[in-house]
Amino acid sequence: MNKALPVNSLIPNSNSADHLVESLNDALNTADSPVEGSRRSDIPKNLLERANDLTLVRYTVVDWLWIGSFWLGMAYTPPIFYPLWVLLIAGRIHAFGVTLHDAIHKSFKVKNWKLRFVEIFAGYSMASTLNAMRYHHIRHHRDSGMPNDPYFDPAIKDNPGIFFLVWLRHILLMPAWIIRGYYGSLAYFIPAMRNSYARIFMQEKSGEDLTKQKELINCAKAEFGQASIHTILLAFAWVYPYQILLYYFIPGVVAGLLGGYRVLIEHNYTATMDRSISTIINTTRDHHLGHWGRLFLAPRNIGYHIVHHIHPQVALENLPALRQWYIDNHSAIYPSAKHKAVNVN
Repeated sequence: MNKALPVNSLIPNSNSADHLVESLNDALNTADSPVEGSRRSDIPKNLLERANDLTLVRYTVVDWLWIGSFWLGMAYTPPIFYPLWVLLIAGRIHAFGVTLHDAIHKSFKVKNWKLRFVEIFAGYSMASTLNAMRYHHIRHHRDSGMPNDPYFDPAIKDNPGIFFLVWLRHILLMPAWIIRGYYGSLAYFIPAMRNSYARIFMQEKSGEDLTKQKELINCAKAEFGQASIHTILLAFAWVYPYQILLYYFIPGVVAGLLGGYRVLIEHNYTATMDRSISTIINTTRDHHLGHWGRLFLAPRNIGYHIVHHIHPQVALENLPALRQWYIDNHSAIYPSAKHKAVNVN
């Protein structure tokens, strides 16, 4: 019989994002694994290393270098190649989101210069902040498949039509997040806007009054930087509308569609009643582990999603080897054991 994780230990103080990751990690650290008699402590420690700030900076710089080369290709090749360049740039903007995602799983109370760099050059590029992504994504991990899971929509399960419509609305993701920067900035000064800021833009589902929630106020404060950068960008768009539209906005919209599709296929939308590791394994999916998948739909190893949910603080570069460890040691319970891991470093 699989043992459930201690539910109470997973429920942190709702007013502090700083403890969401730690509480989840502590629960997984003390819980029994899906196989009787095997514990998390049996896993080699090098496979459980957390994200390194300099590695996240490196990912961000490398993706910007790729985008720069794609922009050159867009500028100096015939227009017929434009869709290809858009898709390649969108894949790297999507990768920015995954890099920011790895950063928010770290335990930190103050953003050092490396995290600030990632937030500005990866986060702002896809219209997000560390605070905003942390707000909705950690709640997804804490309450995966439950009513308060920001990403959970039971209507999607076994309904391709609903799936398509929900995916299609991600065409508005980047424009909505740009607007969120301004709305959130106003919400910092106008408390009456904070509940709508959380529910419309952060997918908050608790139904509580969030007017004085410190975590949300910090999210609103963090929007100042994002709003400032996009104000400058919009000013450039007034002078160079063609370039901003073709080189940034259209690829950004496509990146929203890529990211939205990935988020939708990572879980099977079965309602859950506990936070056991067996439930995580039964409701989470690995996907797009090959080279093409890594390029567009699952950059930076985010497709190794089952082990990511079991070990959310493990660095993305360690997930292929960690998945292989589960396949080698617990193939009876790992649903994708027939697929070999792909080393992506």
